Amino acid sequence: MKKILESARTDPSYLNLWSAYKKIQALGLAAPDDDPNTLRLAVIGSTTLEPLAACLDVKTRLEGFFVETFVGGFNTYRQEVLDKSSDLYKAKQDVIVLSIDAASILDKMFLSNFARMSDKERQDVQKELVENILSVVSNLESGTSALILVNNFVVPVFTPLGVVDNKQKIGFKRFFEGANTKLAEKLEKNSRVFLVDLDSAASAFGKSRIINWNTWYRGSVPFSEDFTPILADEYLRYIRALKGRAKKCIVLDLDNTLWGGIIGEDGIEGIKLGNTAPGIEYVEFQRNLLSLYNRGVILAICSKNNPDDALKVFREHPSQVLKEEHFAAMKINWQNKAANIAELAKEINIGLDSMVFFDDNPVERAQVSQVHPEVLVVEMPKNPRLYREMIENLNIFDVLSLTSEDMTRGEMYVGKRKRTELEQSATSIEDFLRTLDLKVRIDEVNDFDTPRVVQLIGKTNQFNLTTRRYTDAEVNDFRKSKERVVYSMAVHDKFGDEGVVGVAIVRKNGNDWWIDSFLMSCRVIGRSIETAFLAKIVKDARKANVARIIGEYIPTKKNTPASDLYERHGFGMPATMDDVTSWILNLDEQTIDVPEWIELTEAKQ
Repeated sequence: MKKILESARTDPSYLNLWSAYKKIQALGLAAPDDDPNTLRLAVIGSTTLEPLAACLDVKTRLEGFFVETFVGGFNTYRQEVLDKSSDLYKAKQDVIVLSIDAASILDKMFLSNFARMSDKERQDVQKELVENILSVVSNLESGTSALILVNNFVVPVFTPLGVVDNKQKIGFKRFFEGANTKLAEKLEKNSRVFLVDLDSAASAFGKSRIINWNTWYRGSVPFSEDFTPILADEYLRYIRALKGRAKKCIVLDLDNTLWGGIIGEDGIEGIKLGNTAPGIEYVEFQRNLLSLYNRGVILAICSKNNPDDALKVFREHPSQVLKEEHFAAMKINWQNKAANIAELAKEINIGLDSMVFFDDNPVERAQVSQVHPEVLVVEMPKNPRLYREMIENLNIFDVLSLTSEDMTRGEMYVGKRKRTELEQSATSIEDFLRTLDLKVRIDEVNDFDTPRVVQLIGKTNQFNLTTRRYTDAEVNDFRKSKERVVYSMAVHDKFGDEGVVGVAIVRKNGNDWWIDSFLMSCRVIGRSIETAFLAKIVKDARKANVARIIGEYIPTKKNTPASDLYERHGFGMPATMDDVTSWILNLDEQTIDVPEWIELTEAKQ
């Protein structure tokens, strides 16, 4: 398997991906049921699906997943979706790709008759097309908790109306544009169904090249050999986001990366940074970086430089877009960059596999790649005018929801730096915590906080007792169930609002409550708020006359910081079975109190 995948990684062409897929299928390997990296994928639709499924299967494996791929039959998606006993539903799918082209739904004479159709007829057909797709999606939702990915329609380049097409109320192109808009509007608030922008992907690649007419007429293969792997990459973005594989932090060099030239030699007046060339390319690169910061991507600096020279650019250069407050951490010194990146990860409190490194120097890139293979080191173009294009095509920061916590993450890291400064000046940890003016709000999850809760479940690794991943649909099912309680925890202190940073899921089992999941953002580790969280669960359990609370811990490579949580809080009698350690708190004998320096607020009962 490893050799097969390495060949596909070296040459990710369609033929090589297809060959790898066939070899892997011949091995007949089953994905492990209990591994968080297991992904069950289904591809169904109206055309020959195996080419797309093959590319998506192998590309997903290259991301480190164990994949089981179900491929639907040719244009049998309706039967597969409606029949709840079909092979589609026999496995609990994580992701279902619904690949439907408009031609399979529209009348065969649609193109021929379009010019003579009235506006009303065109509107009716457009409405029917959209409702057809939505009907399939609705039936699919009722039978699965999977993430559903449905493509929009490729707006054709050709129109039977020629140059007067855009003079029509509903021209041929506007017919498909309108259908895409209506689909997007209908699915906008649906957290389980995402509209994959096939039309934009086709435009970026070149619509005249997305179809191989030989394979289309010979075998109903919808896309060309060159485009199919590109389209698979588009679907892969959603899979990464679902499984919490999005990158979180960009680490930036300075000289010839954020600006042109060397600040220590050229001085602040001599570096290339301005509104005309040369210099505008660096300004626009920074604007793109700022756009990522504003949606929640963390920025950090790793540069071999004199700190005073470098910081002067941030503070004084009129064209500098990014300022000091945009960076969660800075390592500006003459030390080894690989060592500095390790220190940055520790300071920011994220994993190295969450980091992306930008440096114009290939030697520095090679060293960081060798020392930290888990860091994504971007091969930057030699021409800085291509920096903007490079980062716009780097689709590795996707999330399935954009929350208020994401939008203000940069400001939260400014607060983190201030807390660190205060902690260093405090005489004891308790003195430090008392001065923070900590306020913790713990509620059962509501509609507003659910997207953030799902996001935390999907991406939190370090302080996560079980690392069980649950989808939006599963979380909503838990909320409705009388056998589960889903808690969210929000934190505020004198340096700012952290938003929702903790989640707990409790299973009720007779006189026992089992803590199925307990997790917190790494940003708030070390403030004793986990104690307040457990105290709230204990309080609610007592109200429900529960005898015991049982907490579970499943060790992973990353969650060591959480390993002693239950032991520290008085849980005893640990028992381990199949890597799951259970800890018991007898409520007749023990309790957990909220630390006196924390003000706990709860939802009104």
